[in-house]
Amino acid sequence: MIAIPLDTKESQTMSKYYGNAPYFAMFDGASGDFEVIKNDACGNGLDTAKFLIGKGSTKTLFYYMGDGVYREFAKSGVEVFSCGQKIYTLDEIYKEFMSNGFTKLDEGNFKELLDPGESGSCSCGCEDD
Repeated sequence: MIAIPLDTKESQTMSKYYGNAPYFAMFDGASGDFEVIKNDACGNGLDTAKFLIGKGSTKTLFYYMGDGVYREFAKSGVEVFSCGQKIYTLDEIYKEFMSNGFTKLDEGNFKELLDPGESGSCSCGCEDD
């Protein structure tokens, strides 16, 4: 399942926010079907990562994400992808994933691709890592 942050349950475009996204579209990469779920951990990036891992997420896409959230996904084997700070529709996201159009984060590129958001600092505690 591919976790995509959303601002509202009815959103057809991804959210800029990750831990503060109130909803996530859970895409089935094989069928293209998705289900929108409420983010029960909204407001905390690390808790959101753990919540999505518990919901079966194997991949995720972000606009803004901090280091600690990425590391939580990485240690659980969840693949993290950057949208290059462009807002995509859900249909566009599906097509991009099918054509391998997003940049996958790894140990060699994650520091340059992560961005904690508009506040300029991450509040998840990742600076302590």
